Amino acid sequence: MLTLLLAGCASSANLPPAYQPPRAPSTKAVQEGVKKGAAEAKLTGELETTAVRPTDHGPGSYFVCLRQRGPSAGRRPAYSVFFDDDAYKGLQISVILDACEAQPWVPFS
Repeated sequence: MLTLLLAGCASSANLPPAYQPPRAPSTKAVQEGVKKGAAEAKLTGELETTAVRPTDHGPGSYFVCLRQRGPSAGRRPAYSVFFDDDAYKGLQISVILDACEAQPWVPFS
């Protein structure tokens, strides 16, 4: 009987680790993800992005806004590039909830 009780304790040691929420992507991961997203959106020329921000919608837990740079940038759609940790999770046209238009844009290099 004691053996059965001890065996039950041993099996609990095989439980998966506790959930760890995704963390913000590294600078290198953002650079690579933005390049992938720009290629998917067929953006050409110079690009600009916003800072990494957390999100509760979309395919990832963090995102940056992306658009083509230039005089007509305000008329071109903005995209949201999503990440979980350093993993690129996808691209979609930005929605109002992303508030890309209200963010400061910087040239992407």
